Amino acid sequence: MSAALRRRSADRRTGSARRSGTAVSGARSRSPPTSRNIPVPSAAPVLVQPLRLAGPGDHRLVTDPLTALHGWVRTRSPGGSACFTSPCRTAALTADGPADHLVAWTVHGYTAPGSEPLWRAAFGSGTPAEVTAAFTSTLAEDLPTRHRDRPHGSPAAVLSVHGWRPADRTPRGFHDQVAPDGSAVYRHRLGHQPHDSEAAGLVPPTWSMIVGDRQHPSWQAEFTIGTPFHPLVNAVLAFSDPGPVRRRAGNIPVYHLTLVTVRQIAGSVRRRPAPADPSGLTAPPAFRPAPAARRR
Repeated sequence: MSAALRRRSADRRTGSARRSGTAVSGARSRSPPTSRNIPVPSAAPVLVQPLRLAGPGDHRLVTDPLTALHGWVRTRSPGGSACFTSPCRTAALTADGPADHLVAWTVHGYTAPGSEPLWRAAFGSGTPAEVTAAFTSTLAEDLPTRHRDRPHGSPAAVLSVHGWRPADRTPRGFHDQVAPDGSAVYRHRLGHQPHDSEAAGLVPPTWSMIVGDRQHPSWQAEFTIGTPFHPLVNAVLAFSDPGPVRRRAGNIPVYHLTLVTVRQIAGSVRRRPAPADPSGLTAPPAFRPAPAARRR
């Protein structure tokens, strides 16, 4: 083959590789779903799946059940962040960011009011509200009994049921399970670390949800040792849920558009949004009990 032919062949392969690049680590980029080619106003409600790629959604799914159903008290921190404290004062939720923008949430658990944090759960900005709400609502329901007589199950078992598989390559000291579409990882750190260092964020967390590129996630959530298992398992159920949730078309993260399935809701383009529900969102999905298994 002549040098010129070899160069043209190489150029074609390079151009093909650039056009078919990957959107997230380990996940092959797909063509946008057919519904993406239909003009949809950015305010129109649509159904997006899977949940973990649908965008942050409505923060009221996190806060409203705590205050309206479980008696959590809303206050402001000295820095102006919204704080929600349980009636027993052994759990507190703090928001980082204005309510009308991307909000990161941190939950701390305490053995007694005023003590040092026993555990920490952190949900980065961009985390779907349904995932955070699955954790916080279950936590609020379990606190009166101090998590006794609650089904625990195992996050690893829940993910296996949904088709998540062990990763081919995992950093030393960790066990990763990868989503069927390659878009997310559930990471379990192996070995022991002092829980106070972990709760303070000085060492890697025991469990993590990572969406997108593992080095530069589009969002992630972290859970330290001591985190109650029932809320964690329900958060994993939402994280791995392949079903759709409602979003405004314009609120789906741009970098997820090639990875999600989007469906129009019949008549939604012509119908004006109801004033009482400006977000157009549904309540958190129902969570199935996780199968009993050993913890991982």
